[in-house]
Amino acid sequence: MKAKIVITNAACGHTAYIFEDEVLSEVHPFSDEEETGSIYVAVVDNIVENLKAAFLRIETGEVLYYSLEENEGRHIFIKHGNKSKVRKGDWLLVQITKAAKGSKKAQATADISLKGRYAVINRSGRVGVSKRITEDEKREDLKELYERLKNIYSSELTDDFGIIFRSAAVSAKNEDDIEEDTIKTLRKLTGIIERAENSSAGCCIYKSQVDIAAYIMDIKAKSLYDKITVITDIGEVYEDIYSAGFISETDASDDTDKEAELIFHDEKYQSPGALFNIDRTLSIMFGRKIYLKSGGYLVVDLTEALTVIDVNTGKDIKGSSLPEHILKTNNEAAELIARLLRIRNLSGIIIIDFINMRDELSEEKVIGELKKHISRDHRKCFFVDMTELGLAELTRQRIGTGYILENLLTNINNK
Repeated sequence: MKAKIVITNAACGHTAYIFEDEVLSEVHPFSDEEETGSIYVAVVDNIVENLKAAFLRIETGEVLYYSLEENEGRHIFIKHGNKSKVRKGDWLLVQITKAAKGSKKAQATADISLKGRYAVINRSGRVGVSKRITEDEKREDLKELYERLKNIYSSELTDDFGIIFRSAAVSAKNEDDIEEDTIKTLRKLTGIIERAENSSAGCCIYKSQVDIAAYIMDIKAKSLYDKITVITDIGEVYEDIYSAGFISETDASDDTDKEAELIFHDEKYQSPGALFNIDRTLSIMFGRKIYLKSGGYLVVDLTEALTVIDVNTGKDIKGSSLPEHILKTNNEAAELIARLLRIRNLSGIIIIDFINMRDELSEEKVIGELKKHISRDHRKCFFVDMTELGLAELTRQRIGTGYILENLLTNINNK
């Protein structure tokens, strides 16, 4: 499978649109990453004992939810009256892990971490290698690298800090680059913690920043695609990706089958959004009723607790062709639903009401088709089971909130 990753400006800022074999299959607004990952010196506003939680206030006036149970023994006190127990009025160094959604407050943690290009430095002491790196030899090399770094930088890489090597480490030109990135990120996190000691209440110590090149390298490292072509009309994004070594010497050859390609789109009269028909496709995919090529359609209903997707034939089909038509429609729906989850960032519990099938073999084929397509999801997405009512149940990792169509549209100059 070939992928085109189009990076352009949407209403919400820099956004990536992933096309798999020329079909829009995923959207990634980088503005979402800016909402999480920021680090604050937050003031404890209130303690709710029965929730085993504290509510913290930051300089914007926003209130954060902070689990005392999950963060027990890990609190980072900047100003406090009791070293072992969080009290009202204490100042804590925390990182936002989940943005606010509706009536739910943003969530914060004491388990502060910082992403580098090849590694994530954490303050909990966790050490590991991304599960996406499956090659045993590479995993062992990275574990050995950690031990070397532990010895060389023993005064800095103390037991308070841990390293998780990211999947992009596979794409690094050599171990020196990984070492440089890892230590740079460690020192950056150490500096953040030191600055917090002399900061004012509620202030932001670190504003989360987006590394688009690392995002691209992560996708490449996952080896989901035979070829990746990145197209962007944003000069600084092009320079960052190119300088990060996205295109290796072999990739940059004249071979038309090269596995990675980076293109700067400088066509003044046709934007990437117009060239790839992004806005029209998004408008269709964000509708409540979405038509299938077979003539059937999906009805998508969003609730606070779950997402319900109903599959319909859309035609009055009778006779011997009915089972075949139902199977075709359900299979087509399975592929579209997998794309829909990624494009709209639907998460949590997803219930799918496929058209009733008369035999177990057809049902197994549809479920197999669904599993095949959700396996390509960059988020954790699992088929749970068929319920007693014949409904397919999925769960998808919740990161951020569901996307809003108006934020993703690229034709922003005419608004």
